[in-house]
Amino acid sequence: MTFLAPTLLVGLDVIAAPIAIHLLNRRKVTVVRWGATRFLRESLNKNQRRLRVEDLILLLLRCLLIALLALAFARPVLNPGGAASTGAYGPAIQVLLLDQSASMEQSNGLQTRFEQAKAAAGKELERLAQGSQAALFLVSNRVNQIIARPTPQLTLVRHALDLAEPTGRTADLPSAIKTALETLRTSVGAKKEVVVFTDNQLNAWSGLEDVRTALLAAPDIQLRVVSAVEHGEDNVAITSLKPASSMIAAGQPVGCVVEVSNFGTTLVAATRVTLTADDGPPIDAAVIDQIEAGKSRAVQLNARFDKPGYYTLTAAIGSDRFPADNKRSLAIRVIDHLFTTIVDGDADAAPQDRAGFFLANALIPISPSRRESYYLKTETITPAALAAADLSRKNIIFLCDVARLDPAAAQNVQRYVREGGALVTFPGPQVKAATYNNDVILSEMLPARLGDLRDPGAEGKFASWQPNEYKSPVTAIWNENKNGNLGSVRATKFFPLTLTPSKNENESAHAIVNYADGSPAIAEKSYGKGRVVLFSSTANTKWSNLPIHPDFVPLLQRLVAFVAPDEQPGQINLQPGAALQVKVAADLVGREINVLVPGGKGKPRPTGKVELINQEAVVRYRDTDEPGAYRFFAAGSDRAIAACAVQIDPAESDLRTIPPEQLAGLTSKGVADAHVSHSETATGVRRELWGLLILLAALVALVEMVLAHKFSFAK
Repeated sequence: MTFLAPTLLVGLDVIAAPIAIHLLNRRKVTVVRWGATRFLRESLNKNQRRLRVEDLILLLLRCLLIALLALAFARPVLNPGGAASTGAYGPAIQVLLLDQSASMEQSNGLQTRFEQAKAAAGKELERLAQGSQAALFLVSNRVNQIIARPTPQLTLVRHALDLAEPTGRTADLPSAIKTALETLRTSVGAKKEVVVFTDNQLNAWSGLEDVRTALLAAPDIQLRVVSAVEHGEDNVAITSLKPASSMIAAGQPVGCVVEVSNFGTTLVAATRVTLTADDGPPIDAAVIDQIEAGKSRAVQLNARFDKPGYYTLTAAIGSDRFPADNKRSLAIRVIDHLFTTIVDGDADAAPQDRAGFFLANALIPISPSRRESYYLKTETITPAALAAADLSRKNIIFLCDVARLDPAAAQNVQRYVREGGALVTFPGPQVKAATYNNDVILSEMLPARLGDLRDPGAEGKFASWQPNEYKSPVTAIWNENKNGNLGSVRATKFFPLTLTPSKNENESAHAIVNYADGSPAIAEKSYGKGRVVLFSSTANTKWSNLPIHPDFVPLLQRLVAFVAPDEQPGQINLQPGAALQVKVAADLVGREINVLVPGGKGKPRPTGKVELINQEAVVRYRDTDEPGAYRFFAAGSDRAIAACAVQIDPAESDLRTIPPEQLAGLTSKGVADAHVSHSETATGVRRELWGLLILLAALVALVEMVLAHKFSFAK
């Protein structure tokens, strides 16, 4: 038995009060000389023993009443927790680590793992002996030190524990344990212990050797792991939701690729997948016939938006005991139109012979009868017309085999890019490397210098692009063979590119794709607020097979999405906990913003104002721990001015637990005990006796009153 408030046991001293009163009020005998006293003495001798017994009974009852009340207020506890009961060892200094990763939202039908872990942590606090101290760390992919240092104010720790909520993040338990060990290293005078409350998900325990090393360095600190589950469970989850195209326009179909993964041990059949937009009903659905154990299947669902703006798409499957990964959201920005200009060095030639002929058709890869309604608009002009051209409404300028730019044209293009425009340059037979390299404006803008023209085709050879290991976001999708093969792009003539150094890190040049020998085939860099891209070969088939390659159109579409100004306002699909910063219309600066969070049930809440940062209107938001779709509205408007989606790491859907023998390995010689237990057994059955004692005290008080009343009658 232990006491939660042992200081109140001083109340037992009050037992002396009824004893003192009894002694002070003992019946005093007055001697009176009277001849008839012999008759009274006989009566007194007869009743004296009875009176003493009655007084003693009342005294004992009153002392018992005070003792019961004192014990009740000291809150005695019976806890058969055995060795797991910390209070049995006297005061302790603990750091409690509570796993708040996404997998902790798995439910057993009554409680989530997180609720079980919180309950176990709460009972751990209640078991601590008088004089103990505790700290509380919430663990995800970072360690949130809610109570950073051990404190004797356990009620403060309990309050912080009650406020804790799960997040959509991953967990890094080894890092948290090392942080806790550092916290306890300087503590002295009591047993020191790190107690981890988790579901023991396998992915959360990467780096166990680091924990072993840290424990060896702190032999006076014990590690105890309290698991909310005994073993992992099967799970089916949506692990990916991506748009089929990186550029989404109003009036055009939007393909969304949904990947569903089976993390279980048995085949899953007939998985229905639905797609919804914002808070509306399903707009498309499909059924995946079967998903083998440990495998994934993908299905494409489609949507369409008639107006430009921000939208959210959510794919969902049937609910199970881990609802957090049964749906996945995606934020998109739908544009209205995109305007491009092709400056063709062969603009006076027949259409099929122009340098930009293939480019113009790849930009609008649909039949002529449908081009009027297509979102991307293009025009072709001569280099001579570039100087006087109004570029303010253009999104991208393409230079195709332009021999040179006169100073006025170069200045016009430079001003356009600095203000946020995009320039894409294809060389050709009319281009001389020295002309581009010696042009003051072009040499400053371009991401690379042109070397002497190479002509492997003269020897019946060619230069091929790299087949894999793409690092640029433009070409990264070709790292998966199912998306095609850029390694079959070949050039019979090309200008070697040498990336230009930059004093400004923000304007550093990078390769989008290299040739097989590692030299750049396409280079890019930021310039001012805009971006510049340089190809090493032509946009037609004179020097390269790229224009007739099956991946030319998707490559061009991804390049357009990458360089188009204002079409990528910021990262809007986030990991849990990542901050949102997205550009919005300039006239919204200073306007109040409301946000509709996941599970908000149609009720947006205030979240701040549109800020002006670096001369741009920006919406910023940081409270993104909960997975799902977030939509932002200017106060008084029901049209979203921004949106984002928070997506949990697919690894959280793998609910396998770490094998016990791996954790048991921490108990090797020289390492402090690492005790692993299930939350139910570790917690024990703790019984507080104060209620029973109060009931007994009331009963004793009642008996004392009845007997005192009865004994008061003369006999």
